[in-house]
Amino acid sequence: MNWIDLYDRKTKPPQNALLLFWDNSTYEMFSDFSNQIHNENGLHLSKAFFSNKYGWSYKFCKSSIDVINNVHILSDGFMINDIVVTDKSDAEKAVVYINSLFTPALIDNIAQKIMQRNLKQRERSKRREEREKIEKDNFLHTIDPQKLNKFIWSPRISQGKIKRLYEADAKGICDDDLVDDVGFTLYTRCLQGRDERLLANEGKLKCHHCGKVNISPFNGRIVCSCGYAYIFREYMRSFNKNGMPSRSATPFFNEFIDKWAIAKMYSDKMKLIDFVIHECHLNMLSGVNRGFAGRNLIEGTDEQLRVLILSLAYK
Repeated sequence: MNWIDLYDRKTKPPQNALLLFWDNSTYEMFSDFSNQIHNENGLHLSKAFFSNKYGWSYKFCKSSIDVINNVHILSDGFMINDIVVTDKSDAEKAVVYINSLFTPALIDNIAQKIMQRNLKQRERSKRREEREKIEKDNFLHTIDPQKLNKFIWSPRISQGKIKRLYEADAKGICDDDLVDDVGFTLYTRCLQGRDERLLANEGKLKCHHCGKVNISPFNGRIVCSCGYAYIFREYMRSFNKNGMPSRSATPFFNEFIDKWAIAKMYSDKMKLIDFVIHECHLNMLSGVNRGFAGRNLIEGTDEQLRVLILSLAYK
């Protein structure tokens, strides 16, 4: 099946679409190519858009500034502008072409755009912060300041616990306490992320202290009957800043929630945890940096998580 037939205008490709569409050698060639131009020029794949001729295509950007506007997906490779890439020799030619674009003029133009964008962003942020401070100060006069925006998020799982679980399992040791600890930590974080995102999409917020579901009024200020108060936008910022899992971002979170809720045996629980690690591995291989599923669930830096997931995925 052709790429354009697989994903029509109304069906945007998922994050791991290229991994699923191409055979291993083609995907490996594209990954090597992407890594090379990232290392040499700081480019990364982003911004899927639809064209009638090629279907969903991509762009290569540097610091969110478009550099290569047409990256088309073919059944046996890809096309960069008018350069068709189906083997390593073609990929080398494409790298030479991209390097040739990075003239001093282009580099200066990108730097200027980044500087202008950052300046505008700082100006917008300053105006927003001033406006929000006034709104918050007015709100504080009506509530207990010690009970404003006190969020409680389910924690990520530690790398150490996951390592200990896999090491014990490899030795044939069924550590029921540890498998429950790891599984329930993943479960509660996924569940809170899913349920609170669904509520937020309806303009609702679940109080993190008494559990009551409150409807956000037009001004976004919520005072729960238990005395705790929230500003809805600060709640959403905290949700995103803490990397809470969301069903819309990674569907396998939801599958894990449903299956863990009915898992009874050690073997079933271990398979589900392994399923999560496997899906994080696929997500990592998809080339997604922003929104990498591993960082939603496990403590540590991106590099630490990559090392951990690779070490577990091939056991």
